[in-house]
Amino acid sequence: MSTTWRQRAVERNRVANARFFSDQDSAALSEDAYDEALRRHWLEAVRYYDPAAQLHEELVVRLRGEAADRGALDFRIGDALLKPLREGVSASARKDVELELTGISSGSTVLHVRASVPEIVSENDENLGVVDSSITDPAMRDFLKLIDAVEKEQDVRRWERVVPGLDGVVEALDKFDLSMDMRWFSLDGTVRSSHLSRRGKEYVRGLRNTEVQKSRKGITGRITELRESGVIKIKTGVSKTSPAYEVRVEPEGLFGMHLELGVTVSFVVEVLRKTDKLGRTRSTEYRFLRASDGQESLFDQ
Repeated sequence: MSTTWRQRAVERNRVANARFFSDQDSAALSEDAYDEALRRHWLEAVRYYDPAAQLHEELVVRLRGEAADRGALDFRIGDALLKPLREGVSASARKDVELELTGISSGSTVLHVRASVPEIVSENDENLGVVDSSITDPAMRDFLKLIDAVEKEQDVRRWERVVPGLDGVVEALDKFDLSMDMRWFSLDGTVRSSHLSRRGKEYVRGLRNTEVQKSRKGITGRITELRESGVIKIKTGVSKTSPAYEVRVEPEGLFGMHLELGVTVSFVVEVLRKTDKLGRTRSTEYRFLRASDGQESLFDQ
């Protein structure tokens, strides 16, 4: 029965659809705008017969490159690509969003992906109208905006929490020398596209570059570990949550300091903090400079 009424709806609105699009300046419409208008007009027509009718929500990922041109997907590509894609969307949504691969088609290699979000059923659902939105929709649109921004080499700090997911996607694409087109179809009919090319991937790779910032810091605490490789671990308090530091010193110098476990020491250290282009700390290292507070004599040979 559902197929029959849908066919009647399409037939009845075929002339109206043709008239609607003939009135549009189709030459000025982008592919996204054209498909969006078509989807929304279809939804309006079908809801005349079934107020609860909905469009599908789907992400279409087209992979481009030699590894994808044959229209088949190496399992390694799927494993490497889908995990960071899910992480990026989840970071954008600020909630864990599981993605499902619903199909693979040719024309390069095209992945069809949708979100798997548990439905929350309410006793009053029958009294509510259809909601043409989802948790995934704004997150996916943000992810596509981030891709557009890196393609234009713009400041992406507003998407800082999402960048690691995109960075993982770029690593996966680089591994197989691929580029990627993404197209998002939302429940309300909206269609949004973005393209991640060599230029965008290079920009994302550049965000990983770090610079070293140097400063000095005093550390006082109890020695809890000594390593022959030249590491002194210092615990600054008695509670489990007290900060602990691994201070590096030349192995030859460590033996000459005559240190023992449990001894309280005060050091002046050089702090080497590596930060990336987004200002995120990638690593922090502490290097011994000297003893402080009159403890110099403790290390005399």
